Amino acid sequence: GDIHTHTMYSGFSEYSFLSYPDSVTTPRKSIKVAEKLGLNVLCITDHNTIKGAIEARKYNKELVVIGEEISSTDGEIIGLFLQEQVQPGLSPEETIEQIHGQDGIAIAPHPFSGHCSSVGKKMHTLRLDGIEVFNSLHRDGYSNAIALKSCNGHAKLGGSDAHASFMIGNGYTLFNGSSQEDLRIAIKNRQTSYGGEVTPLADFMKYSIRVAFESSKVILNFNCVECPMSARISRIRNSRKILYLLGSIAYAFSPLPAACALIGDNILKNKGRRIWREQQGR
Repeated sequence: GDIHTHTMYSGFSEYSFLSYPDSVTTPRKSIKVAEKLGLNVLCITDHNTIKGAIEARKYNKELVVIGEEISSTDGEIIGLFLQEQVQPGLSPEETIEQIHGQDGIAIAPHPFSGHCSSVGKKMHTLRLDGIEVFNSLHRDGYSNAIALKSCNGHAKLGGSDAHASFMIGNGYTLFNGSSQEDLRIAIKNRQTSYGGEVTPLADFMKYSIRVAFESSKVILNFNCVECPMSARISRIRNSRKILYLLGSIAYAFSPLPAACALIGDNILKNKGRRIWREQQGR
């Protein structure tokens, strides 16, 4: 099972002065890819919403677990097997209480990430059910190593943190059985393991090109699906839409995707190395 994936319902991310869609993958596309890969369970964990997971379950109820990656006041926490959305902005303790109140599973994703909001060492004081010790999106290697080293008394989990359909399954959790309930029991009993490979740099380049391409489709009204991206673009003046369109096209057909991926990868590896040294007391 892949316990950590995103769809177009995850909204927008920000880096410096840039704001861009966190994912442009439709729930239907996520299902198709997961089915092709032969996954038994796909957890859709959009940022601060369960809309994407609810939509995905319309296509394959047996495959999809309703999840949410929730922004607490001290880092992100994943809730699985949810019936209702957990509101962001609560303390980690309150967030976990809300998850458990729905008979859900509480997980710390990428707890020592250098670029994602994470609970860090606070995970030792929280009533978590599992720790994501392998997040395939974190190419630096350090954050996963710290998470694994720090994981005592929790289920060890792996996830892709897929922000594009071609990233699904890069990281995964192994458990006895094949059903959603089997996964829940395995996490509760700490009888899980993990596997996968780090996301190739080429996937990050493809992701940014895909974002530019899908944004252009929405601007040109080729894609009328209700999603955070179309809602935001609909509020932009037509004159600015033209500028965004030209910028998206220029970006997609330039060396910029490769340059941005290489520069970003180097920055994140340096951040990961710094956190590793801090954790080792050096």
